[in-house]
Order: sequence, then C-alpha cells, then structure tokens
Amino acid sequence: MVDVAGERGRLPGSRPADAARLPRGRHDLPREFIASTQRERLIDAMARVVAQKGYASASLTEVCATAGVSTRAFYEHFSDKEACLLAAFDLGIGLMQRAVAEAFAQPELWPQRIHRGLETLLRILATEPAFASLAVVEVLAAGAKARERRQMLVEGYIGFFAEVPRRPGAPEVPDGVVEAVINGVYGVIFDLVSTGRAAELPDRLPGLTYFVLVPFLGPVVAARVARGS
Repeated sequence: MVDVAGERGRLPGSRPADAARLPRGRHDLPREFIASTQRERLIDAMARVVAQKGYASASLTEVCATAGVSTRAFYEHFSDKEACLLAAFDLGIGLMQRAVAEAFAQPELWPQRIHRGLETLLRILATEPAFASLAVVEVLAAGAKARERRQMLVEGYIGFFAEVPRRPGAPEVPDGVVEAVINGVYGVIFDLVSTGRAAELPDRLPGLTYFVLVPFLGPVVAARVARGS
C-alpha cells in the first residue's frame, strides 16, 4: 500500500480486505464519521471489484458487499456506479499526481526531475495494481465522462515539459512531439496494467526515461540520465 498523503491519503483499492467494518445496530459514532467512512469504503471497494471483474461486470451488490455498506446507504453517497467510479478516479489521480508533482519539484536539473517524477508514477502504479487497473484501463469502459477525465489526465502531463532545455545548434523539436511522448508512455503503462503485469512497471524506468528525453536532449544525455547518472 502506498500511503501518499497520510492516513486519509490511501489510494482507492489499498484498504486491507480485513479492515474493521462499521458496527451494526445502535452505537455512539457521530453521523458525519459514519457517512465519511461509508463513502471511503465504497470508493475503495469500487476499485477492488472493478480490478477483479472489470467495470462492465462489476455490480453494485458486490461493491456494497465488499465495502460492508448497504445498497440504501450507497445511494446516499452516489447516484449510480459511474458516479462512484469517477469519485474513485478523481481521488486516486489527485493523490498520485500530487506525489508525482512533488517528486518533479525537487531542486535538480530538468532531466533528473523528469526521471524522478516518472519513477514515482511507475512505483505507485506498480504497488497499487487495483487502482492502476481502474485509473488506466477500466476508466475507458466507464462512459464519456470517465474518458474525458482520462484525457485531462494525459494532457496534464504537458506542463512537465514547460522547462525543456534548448540544445545549442540543435534543430527545433517539431510540434506534437510532447503529446506523442506522453501517449507513448501511457501506451506502455496500459499494456502492462491491462495484462496483469503492473509490477513490472519500475523495471521499465530506464527505457521510458530514455524515450521521454531523447527527442529533446539527444541520445547521449538521455542514455546517461536513464542510467541514473
């Protein structure tokens, strides 16, 4: 489990399967605490069930059973399955992107910052396969709103290339290369996650680092940074 932001920063799908459930019947727990906990459990359960069954086959009955929350309580938090999945996507992506941005913001040269940010991204997805499945693969099956979220996520990485250094005497990089690089990295991630090989993602760090940097820095520098030099 990658705890990216403290106790309240667990990625969807990372809650232990045997985590204590809310008590049934009369109790003294505050209503706000009950509601917050139910929502967290449903979001977590959505990620786990979707990772196991796929979005199309994931039923609300199974999500609620996994969360230990009644179907009636589900509809107090979400209008339907899609709304719950979008909540899980938004929460997890927000936490993941914050961790990547913090890694990228370290005081180093731009190539090393790209390497560090990419390393963080791959590590999180490898460590949290349920969330990776929801955020990378199953989001594409969850309707137009979910696909729009995915596109916004991909486009958000363009900002990491705002400080690309210019090589003296090198030709200008053509338009569209940044988008092509981002989508190429996404394609590799999608291939591994969709085939149950998310754990292999960190092993791809050198190759992906080289792939990201070579259009802007050339093969020599890109290879050096990819080796961690």
